[in-house]
Amino acid sequence: MAQWSEGYVTEIEYIADCFPDLAPAHLNLALLHRGIAFPETEAGFNYLELGFGQGVTLTMLAAMQPQGRFYGNDFNPSHVLGARALADSAALDNLELFEDSFAELLARDLPPMDYIVLHGIYSWVSTENRAHILALIRKLLKTGGVVYISYNAQPGWAPKAPMQRAMLEFAARHGAETLAERFGAAREFLKSLEQAGAAYFVHNPVAQEQLAGLWDLNDAYLVHEFASENWVALHHADVVRDMAAAKLGFAGSTTLANNFPLFSIPPDAAALYQSAKDPAMREMIRDFAVNTQFRRDIFVRGARHLEPADLDAGYRQLRLALRRPLADCAFDAHLPVGAVTLDRAACEPILAELAKGPRTVEMLAALPALSGLHPSVCVDTINLLLCLRYLVAVQPTEPTVAMRERADAINRAMLARAVAGRYVAALASPVVGSGIEVERGDVLFLAAMQSEVPLPEFAWAALQRAGVSLTRDGKALDGDKENLQELERRAEEFKKSRLPLYRMLGIA
Repeated sequence: MAQWSEGYVTEIEYIADCFPDLAPAHLNLALLHRGIAFPETEAGFNYLELGFGQGVTLTMLAAMQPQGRFYGNDFNPSHVLGARALADSAALDNLELFEDSFAELLARDLPPMDYIVLHGIYSWVSTENRAHILALIRKLLKTGGVVYISYNAQPGWAPKAPMQRAMLEFAARHGAETLAERFGAAREFLKSLEQAGAAYFVHNPVAQEQLAGLWDLNDAYLVHEFASENWVALHHADVVRDMAAAKLGFAGSTTLANNFPLFSIPPDAAALYQSAKDPAMREMIRDFAVNTQFRRDIFVRGARHLEPADLDAGYRQLRLALRRPLADCAFDAHLPVGAVTLDRAACEPILAELAKGPRTVEMLAALPALSGLHPSVCVDTINLLLCLRYLVAVQPTEPTVAMRERADAINRAMLARAVAGRYVAALASPVVGSGIEVERGDVLFLAAMQSEVPLPEFAWAALQRAGVSLTRDGKALDGDKENLQELERRAEEFKKSRLPLYRMLGIA
C-alpha cells in the first residue's frame, strides 16, 4: 500500500452513494427537533466536507444551493477527478475541491464554516488524522456552527471487530493481485472458519449473522469498510470527549428517531435511560438497548436553545414532501422500539395532501380532516412519519429556474453513468435541495425516457453492460426473455407509483 495513503484504502474507489443526512435542511430539522438554533442558510453559508469520497453528495448540494459556498477535500486523486467532472457537468461556480490530506488542508486559507461534515471516515483513519480533523474543526467552525460526524459504533460493531482484523491479516498474506480479490478471499476464509466449527462463531450467534451479511456488500464497500489499517469502532462517549476539545457539544442525531426517546428507547430500558442525568450516559444506555452499529451524530459549537415561540414558528414554517410513493407508506412499520401501527385518522389526510406536493406543517395542521384531533396529534404524527423516512424536509422556497437547470445537468451526468453500467444510487432533487435515493432500475427507466427505446429493453441493455441480472422471489432470472418480462412488470409499477413522486421532487 502506498505510503501517502497512511493505511487508508486508495486502490479502489469508494461507493458512489449519496448521503441525504448531510444536507443542511436535514441537519437543521434534527436540530429543530432538539429545540436548538441552527445556521441561517437563505442569505448564504459555508459548508465543508472532509473526505468526500466520489463527491456525489457534495456536488448535488452545491448544484441546488447556489447561495452556499461548498468546499471538500479527499486525498484520493481518482475521487477528486471524478467529483470535478461531475461538478463541471453543471458548471458549478460555488464548489472548491482539494486533493489534500487533513494535515495539508490545515495550511489552506479557508473561510469560517457554518457546517463541517464527515461520513464514516472518523472510524477509518489513524489517531494522528483524527487529531488533524479536530484541529480543522477548532480552526474553521463558526460559533453556532454544526458538525456532522458518523462512525462505526460500539457495542453493535463489537462482534465484527475480530472479523475485521482476521480479514486484514489474511488479505495481507494472500497472493491475489487486487485488493478486492484479496478481501473477497478473506471473506471466504471467515466462512471456512465458521464451517469448521470455530468456537468464536459457535459462541457468538450475532457474529454468524453479521458474517452472512458480508455477502450483501459489493467490493468497494467491503474493501473500504474492512481494509483500513486504522479501523476502529468508537464509543459515543469517546467522540463526545474528542469534540469537547474543539468546544463542541452533542446536539442530536440525523437518525431522527433517536431524537425522540418514545420512538427509540425500548420500553423496558426507558426508566434506566431517563434516570441517567448525563447526556453521554443516556446515549450509552440507548446504544446498548438497541445494539447500535452506526451513529450519525450532530455537534454544535455553542448550542443556543430556541425560545418556545421561535421553536413553534420554525416548526410551523417547515416545508415537507413525500420521500417515498404513497403506496409504500405502510401503516404497520418498525422503529428501534419495535413494531408500530400508525393512526390512520391522522396519517391518511397528511399523506394524501403531501401526495399533491410539498406543504408546510402549518398547512397540514389546518387540514379539515384533522380538525377533530388535538393539535399535538398532528405534530406527533408528522414527527413519526419523518422518523420512518416517509417524509423529507425540503427547501424553504420553491426552486428557481437556475437551480432546476443545475439539478438537471447533474442528473444527466448521473444517468449517463448508469447507462454506461455504473452504479447510481441517487439523483438530484431541486425541491429537496439534495440528492434523493432512487432505485437502480428506476434510474435506468428515467434514462430510457430520454430515448426512443422502450423502458424494458433500454434497462436490460444497461444491466448487461454492468454484468447484472435480475432476481424474482430470490431466484435468478435466466436469459433475455425472463429478464425483459420482469423489467416490463417493473416498468409498469414505476410509471404508476414512483414516476409521479420523482416528478413532484423535480427529478423527472
